[in-house]
Amino acid sequence: MKKYAKKIKTFIKTHYIISGIIALIVLFIGYKVFTNGNGKTETFTVKTGEIVQKVIVNGKTKPISAVNLAFEVNGTVRASNVKVGSRVSIGQTLVSLDQSQLYADLLRAQANLNSEKARLEELKKGTRPEEIAVSETQVANAKVALSDARKNLFDKMTDAVNNKVDQLFSNPHTVYLRLNLPGTGLQLRNEIETGRLEVESIIKNLGSNTTEADISKVSLLVENVAKAVNMESAGGSLTQATLDGYKSDLSSARASLITAKEGFNSAQSALALAETNLSLKKSGNTLEVIAAQAARVSQNEAQVKSVEAQLSKMTLRSPQNGVVTLQDAKVGEIVTPGKTVISVISDNDLEIESNVSEISVGKVSVGNPVLIRFDAFPGETFNGTVTYIEPAETVVDGVVNYKVTVVFSEKYPQMKSGLTSKLDIITGVKKDVLVIPQYALITKDAGTFVSKQTGNSFSEVSVSVGLRGQDGNIEILSGLSAGDVVEVGVK
Repeated sequence: MKKYAKKIKTFIKTHYIISGIIALIVLFIGYKVFTNGNGKTETFTVKTGEIVQKVIVNGKTKPISAVNLAFEVNGTVRASNVKVGSRVSIGQTLVSLDQSQLYADLLRAQANLNSEKARLEELKKGTRPEEIAVSETQVANAKVALSDARKNLFDKMTDAVNNKVDQLFSNPHTVYLRLNLPGTGLQLRNEIETGRLEVESIIKNLGSNTTEADISKVSLLVENVAKAVNMESAGGSLTQATLDGYKSDLSSARASLITAKEGFNSAQSALALAETNLSLKKSGNTLEVIAAQAARVSQNEAQVKSVEAQLSKMTLRSPQNGVVTLQDAKVGEIVTPGKTVISVISDNDLEIESNVSEISVGKVSVGNPVLIRFDAFPGETFNGTVTYIEPAETVVDGVVNYKVTVVFSEKYPQMKSGLTSKLDIITGVKKDVLVIPQYALITKDAGTFVSKQTGNSFSEVSVSVGLRGQDGNIEILSGLSAGDVVEVGVK
């Protein structure tokens, strides 16, 4: 135990000796630093100069624009015109799908549109004289047909009364007429005999003044007589053969009247239609008719545009000048909507993206000039400008950063996407300002001071500072003048 205790005391003694030596070394270094080894304080004479403030960060080049292209519709790849690495220009066809069916639909829609447009032009020009002449002929023919139909109706009416009905009467053309059907009831007999008296003048005066009511009275008379005959029975001087003959005659008269009347009505309608058509053709087309046709033209134009829109979806074209970085479309392959088949990055239009810490981002502004260096191009410096500072933060490894975008001031053909760069963002430049080394500052709770020489002594004076240069100098806004001497430590 004594042996171990002795060793411990020896160790402690040695430790104190070493600590003392270290303290002496520290004091010696401090003495050399603050007295320059000769007992004199190092000084700096305040002067005017230039202050350049920078924020130095790393970045990486990337395309200003990178687009992924996909079809909106299903289809079979008909042509694939590019491959990975191909340079493409705006509007260049990259991949197209089979569009034969849609092309046929487009031709059909265009033909329909042309037809409707031609029809509209015809309506605007009005009816041609040849068409009016045709319509006039149709009216004339309809008048002839109506005249024939009227004559036929009147003939059938006359035959029905004089030849088919009157054979059942005594004195049919006088007021003393009498129906020779003994089995007819009193009421029906009175209707028939009264009706025969009324149609006498109608039959004698058939013509343009004959009315629908007149025709109806003749028809009613034939109907009533036929009814009476059908109710009669053979007997006495009225044989069955005679009775059958009456029935046949009256049935034939009824059928002839119906047919003649229908023909007459049809002829009247045909004439009215022909006259209306002629009137319309002579008066020209109304604004409503022209507007309706114009609407049909618009509908067909919309159909053409719809098919053209569908056709446009069958072709992928480059939206920018650039380089193809992905090509996943093979001829004959069926593609699905939304699947990326082509990717294009902008050609020679690169930008640099960098992360600036929250400590430094307040110094950076859009428009700041940037000096850019690349490991890929040693010894070369390129120029750029800050164009965008993302407002939202990005956390990288737990540290808050803000994305800053820098664009080149001119095109550099040798640039490639993905190159690592070092950026010197010039956040401030001032010329002809008072400058001193930053390590001359004395920072206290009360403010910022320097040790200024007055005669053979030094005293602290308060100063206001501005830009801090990347070279270790700082701008003095107030508190010192050019030529003043301040105390500084050894750099």
